Amino acid sequence: MTLAEFWPHCLRRLHDTLPVQQFQTWVAPLTVGEENGVWVVYGKNQFAVNMLKNSFAAAIEAARAELAPDMPALLFKTGKGQAYAMAPSVSDGRGAAGPSEKKEAAAKATPKKSARDIVAERMKQLPPDGGQPRPAAETEAKPAAKPKSETARSQPARAQGETHHSQTNLSPDYTFDTLVEGKGNRIAAAAAQSIAENPGQGYNPFFLYGSTGLGKTHLVQAIGNELLKNKPDAKVRYMHSDDYVRSFMNAVRTNSYDVFKQQYKQYDLLIIDDIQFIKGKDRTMEEFFYLYNHFHNKKKQLILTCDVLPTQIEDMDARLKSRFSWGLTLELEPPELEMRVAILQKKAEAAGVALNEDAAFFIANLIRSNVRELEGAFNRVSASSRFLKKPIDIDLARNALQDIVASSYKVITADLIIDATAKYYRIKISDILGKKRTRNIARPRQVAMSLTKELTNLSLPNIGDAFGGRDHTTVMHGVKAVAKLREEDPELAQDYEKLLIIIQN
Repeated sequence: MTLAEFWPHCLRRLHDTLPVQQFQTWVAPLTVGEENGVWVVYGKNQFAVNMLKNSFAAAIEAARAELAPDMPALLFKTGKGQAYAMAPSVSDGRGAAGPSEKKEAAAKATPKKSARDIVAERMKQLPPDGGQPRPAAETEAKPAAKPKSETARSQPARAQGETHHSQTNLSPDYTFDTLVEGKGNRIAAAAAQSIAENPGQGYNPFFLYGSTGLGKTHLVQAIGNELLKNKPDAKVRYMHSDDYVRSFMNAVRTNSYDVFKQQYKQYDLLIIDDIQFIKGKDRTMEEFFYLYNHFHNKKKQLILTCDVLPTQIEDMDARLKSRFSWGLTLELEPPELEMRVAILQKKAEAAGVALNEDAAFFIANLIRSNVRELEGAFNRVSASSRFLKKPIDIDLARNALQDIVASSYKVITADLIIDATAKYYRIKISDILGKKRTRNIARPRQVAMSLTKELTNLSLPNIGDAFGGRDHTTVMHGVKAVAKLREEDPELAQDYEKLLIIIQN
């Protein structure tokens, strides 16, 4: 099989297994070529290549191993090769299916794993200390989209579901389709989809915790919206814990306990946000204890969010803290760089504005704390873009967010530059400071030296001292080498510019 035959079929596989937004953003722009008999997949810059290696390389390599087993492993690097059109699907009627299409059709005939199976596998991948899971195929992150015919059949149900929003208190914007997945929320998203498929059957209660603005509300409301889409008659309610407290206090004041209890016992799915706010309210906690037992015994789904682990909620009834941990407890973590960029790109797509990739990179590096602040920053930049009638580039983003840029000002040191460079190239700081002279170490070291020369007032001898006691002539050679390479090597030039953005912001 030639590369021209392989790549279209590889694209088709990725298209059929990845969420549409991921495929269009990261896979569709890829090009391919051949170097010294090895097939190469090109990303347009180092950032795209890093994303490719981290999230999609395993799936691409699996396709290569099956369709072209005689070819060596693929290479992934920056550059520009040949673009090929995606192969037609087996079922679209274009010609007879060849061997690869038949394999693909057989694969599709195999029942897909449910979200419940996916999250069970992901939970097994977690190390004993509760850290990040071992790498898993990105294609398992989300179930495949439903066929158009099935979507068409569900339109009446969807319309009925929309009438539920005023009764359920769910936002129609918070769905799995609008959710951007990354390392910080991938396991939680898989668990959420499993719950939407089979509420009350497994992870009950589902306790989601994490700092403010990380997307807890979006994820738990997506469960409710998905359940209503599949089962329009399901009784779902989303509420903040303050609403529950006020409802109970009103029952106390009006002596209407029976009405209060029946009101909540009717739901098939009850979502309570920020459950920590019932702490210290003894009668409310006691009443919620009985409600919890009802949901658990009747196998009705209860979903709770909080800012800390159940065991760390101060002044919370000990029985409740214990029961909160009975089901599945997961933490949402701050979004990593790739996820923040993907969120910005999806927001731009939804808003219908042009977002330069470097500008997305700039904003994502500037706002690192949580999704809510990231979306707020994008809204400011988007408003500025519409007002000025200009696409969003770095200059426009910097002007729109100048107060944030100013507040994030920091003193740039050699140590800061070395740390940023090591993280960017995924090597150790000790490698940059050490004696290794292999290309994958020496080149980042020279880049870091050049950045230090540009961004600090250190002399060449002082820079040499900061880089493991090197002679100033070594520093001078590295700076000159990088200056020349920035003119000749587009990949290194892009790396250098992105590191400038990361370090300065």
